[in-house]
Order: sequence, then C-alpha cells, then structure tokens
Amino acid sequence: MQQKTSIGNLLLFAEAWSLLAVARLVLIFIPFRKITRVLGKNITAQQPSPSTESKQLLQQNIRKAISSASRWSPWRTACFEQALAAKIMLKNRKAVSIVYFGIHRKSEEANSILAHAWLESGGVTVTGGKNSYRCSVIAAFKS
Repeated sequence: MQQKTSIGNLLLFAEAWSLLAVARLVLIFIPFRKITRVLGKNITAQQPSPSTESKQLLQQNIRKAISSASRWSPWRTACFEQALAAKIMLKNRKAVSIVYFGIHRKSEEANSILAHAWLESGGVTVTGGKNSYRCSVIAAFKS
C-alpha cells in the first residue's frame, strides 16, 4: 500500500510540475481576459461549501504536489501560476474550486499595491493561503 501511495504522489508531483510550466507559458502569452474562460464563472466572493473527507485528502495531496513542484521548477511559480495549475488539476478530477484575486497595500507611505491569487476548494485553501488574509477580494472564479 505504501508503494502505491508513493507512486501516486510522484504522479501528482509530475502533473503539478508540468502544469506549472503550462501555467507560466499561458500567463506570458495569453491575455488575462482569455484566461478567465479556463478559470470558470465570475462570481461574487462567497464561502465555498465544505467537502467530503475523500475530497479533502485529494485537495491536500494537490496542495503538497503544487508546493513541492514549485520548489523544483526553474521558472517562476508565483501565486497565479500555482492557482492556475491547481485549478486544472482539480477540474480534471471534477472537484469544484474557486480562484480568488485580491489586492492589498504594501505600505501606506509608498502607495504601492500588491496583487495575490489563491485557490480554495471545499473550504480547503489549496494554494496561496499564507497571504490571502491580507487581501481584499476583487474577483473570484468558480468552476
């Protein structure tokens, strides 16, 4: 059983790593308005419904795979790339997820604004959870 889990985790890692590369290329070459079609329906921010125990395990495994693959990727794997890759992984498994886009002020003096993207599925933050609490949601896409 342990070997099957290891192979499963390795396959998830490979999928995450590949999708992070695709996400990076998409963000470089495709305008945002076209990317939103992949993200799902634009919604007003809402609380996702809780997921079943089996879905939570899937979400946690995808979170680990994305995190691991990000560390081993030679290309940029910031919050948007991670959210996009995780969105595709969950969509392929017929799991509902919401990508949030938010902004927050870095400092009042500098008048600088930082953007952030994160993904939630069934009440589980899959990507971008560390900084999401600082952000005001400006858009959310559900599929």
